[in-house]
Amino acid sequence: MRPCDVRLILALAAGLCGAAHGDDEPIPRWRAPVEIRQAAPFVQLALPASAYAKSESSDLADLRVVDARDARVPYAFLAARAEARPDEQRKPATLYPLPARPAADGSWPLPVDITLDGNRVHVRRQSAAMPPASPARSAGWIVDLGERGTDEPVPRWLRLNWSGPAEFTAGYRLEASDDLRTWRSAGGGQVMALDAAGGPLTQPDVALPPQRARFLRLVWTEVAGAPAIVGADAVVDARRQVALDAPTELVVQGTPATPDAREAKPPPGALVFDLGGTLPIVTFELRFPSGTHVAPVRLQGRERGDQAWRDLGGAVFYRIERDGVTSTAPPLELHATARWVRVVPDARAGALDPAATSLAVAAQLARIVFPMQGTPPFAVLAGAPRAPVAALPATTLVPALDTERAHFGQAVLGAWLEDEAAARRLDAEQRDAQWRPRLLWGVLIAGVGLLAFMVWRLARAPAAGAGDADPAPPA
Repeated sequence: MRPCDVRLILALAAGLCGAAHGDDEPIPRWRAPVEIRQAAPFVQLALPASAYAKSESSDLADLRVVDARDARVPYAFLAARAEARPDEQRKPATLYPLPARPAADGSWPLPVDITLDGNRVHVRRQSAAMPPASPARSAGWIVDLGERGTDEPVPRWLRLNWSGPAEFTAGYRLEASDDLRTWRSAGGGQVMALDAAGGPLTQPDVALPPQRARFLRLVWTEVAGAPAIVGADAVVDARRQVALDAPTELVVQGTPATPDAREAKPPPGALVFDLGGTLPIVTFELRFPSGTHVAPVRLQGRERGDQAWRDLGGAVFYRIERDGVTSTAPPLELHATARWVRVVPDARAGALDPAATSLAVAAQLARIVFPMQGTPPFAVLAGAPRAPVAALPATTLVPALDTERAHFGQAVLGAWLEDEAAARRLDAEQRDAQWRPRLLWGVLIAGVGLLAFMVWRLARAPAAGAGDADPAPPA
C-alpha cells in the first residue's frame, strides 16, 4: 500500500467528520411575515406560542429577523416589565367563630359588636350576654380583614391556616359586608388536604370578591368535615396588580399517557398535554366544562420526548356547583419551562376524563425589538438546528432603553410558511446525519484493514527475497 493511499483514507475520514460539524450558517425552515401596526424607529413584536413551536431551540436561539432582501436585521429580547417587587403581600386577618347554627329565622347571631367613631370602625367581641362560640364546633367564621386605605390593593385570597386533620375536604359559602348588617353573596368553594405519596396536597385559599369589603362570613356546608382553623391571612398578589406585560393564556386538551422509551408503564389515569413548544409557564389550571369535579394531582413536565419526566409540584383543582353558583380553585402559580405537561391524579380520586379536562397555562412569552433598518417588509425566520444565538443585549441595541421603550412601534406576526428548499436541505442533512456515522466507521475499518495488509506485505518481503537468491557454489 502506498503512502498516498493512507493519506487519502485519512482525508476522507476527516471530511466526513468536518461535514458533521460544519460552521456554515444554517438555513431556517420557517418564515413568518411581520405586519407593522405602528411605525417607529424601534418596533416591538410580541412572539406568539407558534414561534416556540417552530423554533429548534428552547431559548429561541435560531430566531432571525430579515428584511425584503433577506439581509439580517439586528434584534434583542425584551424582559417582561413590572412595577413592583414580585412577591405576595400578606396581612393577618382577625377571626371570630360563628355559633353552631343560625337563629330560628335563619339569620346568624353576630359574635362581635361594632361601633363607629367618625369614619373609623371599632370591632370587639360580643357582650357577655351571649356566650362565645367554641371554635371546635363553630359553623363558620366572621373574618375581619381590617381597615385599608382607598389606594391599597384589594386582597385576592384569604389563606386559611389549620392544625388538622391531616386529610379532609370541606365546602363553604362566602358572604361579604362592609358593616356586619348587610350581606351580599360572594360565591363559595372548597378547602382540602390530602396526604399523598408525593407529599401533602392542600388547597387553603378562599377566593375573595373583586369589590372591596372589610368583613367576610364563611359558613361550612358540613361542620363535621371542617378543619380546625387557627388563623388566616389576607393575600395581595402584587405581581398581578402591577404586571405591564401580561402572560398569554393557552388552553389545550389532554390525551391518555402512553409508554415511551424512558417509561414502559406510565402512572394510571395520567393525561399528557402538548403545549406545542417549550414555553415559559407562569401558572397552571385544570378546567372542567360542567358538573362538580375534585382533582388532587401531581404535575410533571419535560422539554423533549426522550427526557424523563420531572416533578413540577402538586395541587388540588376543583369545580363545584352549588345553589346555581360555580366555584373553582385558583390557578397554581408555578414558574416552569416545559413542552409537555403530564397530570397524574391521586389514585384515590379516580382517573381524569380526557374529553372533559383541559389544561390552561399562562405563559410569559418573549417580546423582541428591532430597528426599522433595511428594506420593508420584514420577516421572522426560525427552525434551524444548531444555529448560534443572534440576539443582542437590549441595552446594546436600543440607546436609553428605559426612555425609548415608551416610544416603541408595534407589530404582529403573521402565519408561518415553510421554505421548501430549506425543508429539503434539512431533511437531506438529517438523512446524512443518520448515515454519516456508519460511513465514517466503514472508512475507518477499511483504513485499518488496508494498514494491516500493508504491514503483512512488508513482513513477508524479506522472506520472499531470501528464497529467490542463487545457491552458493560447492566447495
